[in-house]
Formats: sequence, C-alpha cells, structure tokens
Amino acid sequence: MVTWADVAALDPALASIPVASQTAILADAVLQVSPTTWEARTDLGVKYLAAHLGTLYLHGQVTVGGLVEEESVGAVKRKYASTSSTSGLTATRWGQEYERLLRLNINGRLFLVPR
Repeated sequence: MVTWADVAALDPALASIPVASQTAILADAVLQVSPTTWEARTDLGVKYLAAHLGTLYLHGQVTVGGLVEEESVGAVKRKYASTSSTSGLTATRWGQEYERLLRLNINGRLFLVPR
C-alpha cells in the first residue's frame, strides 16, 4: 500500500500538501489505477499518479477560467494564468512517467491472435 511518504519521496515539495488533501489524492489515485492492468506494479502506478495529482494541487486551484494565479477579496480581483499547451498527464513529469509505465503494462499484455 502506498503512503504519502512514498509519494513525497519523489518530490519533497509534495510533503507540504495538507494531510486531508494527501488522503483525498491517494484515495483518488487508488480508484483510478486498475490492479487488473497494473498487476504487480499497481503501487507504482498509484505513487506516480498521486505525485501527478499532488503537483497539480501545488500549482494552484483550477477553475472554469483556468489556473488561478492571483486572487484578491477587496475590490474583487482574480487573475488567471495563461493556459499551457500541455494538459492531462503530460502536464507534470510524474504524469508523463505514469503514462510511460501504463503503456509498458498495456503493451506487455498485448498478444496476437492467429487468423
């Protein structure tokens, strides 16, 4: 079973995420990583997906307008970051590694059926 300490070992900045958010991120990652696909590497998939989600968390709150870069309350002001050309798993190095490992798992399970 993956702990947040395992995730934070990839990037110490992830240790600064509040415990409640760590728990939620890990729970989400566990639900999204299929043991049927990942088999013995399930914990590895959970760790990298959680690191990806944690990195997104650290980069700010995502809203309909995009990533909030600046926010004020007096005289209401909100500034959105420019949108990135990368999204999804490609948005972080941990998501990219998760995707690479997923491809290895899927490709390793493919087989040809003779006609």
